Amino acid sequence: MTDFFRRYSRDKVGVFFGALLLLLYGVALTAQWITPADPMAVNLREVFSPPSATHWLGTDQFGRDILSRVILATQVTVKVTSAACLFAVLTGVPIGMFVGYRGGWIESVTMRATDMLLIFPIIMLAIVVVVISGPTETGVIVALGLAQAPQFVRITRGVTLSIKEELYVEAAIAAGSGWLHILARHIWPNISTPIIVQATLTLPVFVLNASALSYLGLGVQPPTPEWGQMLNEAKDHLINAPYLIVGPAAALVIFVLSANLVGDAVQETLNPKLKKRK
Repeated sequence: MTDFFRRYSRDKVGVFFGALLLLLYGVALTAQWITPADPMAVNLREVFSPPSATHWLGTDQFGRDILSRVILATQVTVKVTSAACLFAVLTGVPIGMFVGYRGGWIESVTMRATDMLLIFPIIMLAIVVVVISGPTETGVIVALGLAQAPQFVRITRGVTLSIKEELYVEAAIAAGSGWLHILARHIWPNISTPIIVQATLTLPVFVLNASALSYLGLGVQPPTPEWGQMLNEAKDHLINAPYLIVGPAAALVIFVLSANLVGDAVQETLNPKLKKRK
């Protein structure tokens, strides 16, 4: 771990955007205490107030402080997308390890089903699941997690196929170790690196899809703020209140850009060969 941070610290871009991503997570964890106003409070006297010293990003059609709502939306988005990413990993990785190690007809059936799911766009699968489960935070988490799980199944199965041919795995089998023990003690420690990289690179995909679902009205429901939902509301007021789009759009761009560049930096740190190609 110390060696990882030492090598990661050499990537100045990765360090900068890593700090930015940590700042966003810090905002998400402390959202209730750092909002300058009540993000749910309606004040019809201050409807569509432009940015000012009182309301830095202005107010919306209900007189609610936009900055406070962006801060609370950061908490909602980070919680939903992080939980969805964890759900995809915990669902896809065990399945990929099991079918990759055991093989046979189970592997064939699982991989054909995975290939079929990968044909469809992620957002389409997420829409189907969220319509069935309902447009709630839990529904969005399950929808995004299940939509991305096939990616983790395929990647995990691929690296498991190569690792199970190693001599130390064959030695463990000869010593009488069961398949569950081999997966936990020998396979997983040696395939964790590509899984971590994939999870990091997939995080911005979760953010974009969560915002897309909210934009379509299938995500977190009002009055709870979410970046995509706020963008959907802002598009109806681009002429009379264009400042409504600034806060959620900037937060979305910063999060996606930071997560992408941090994912690239982590990939280069864990695989130094990629750095040498540049």
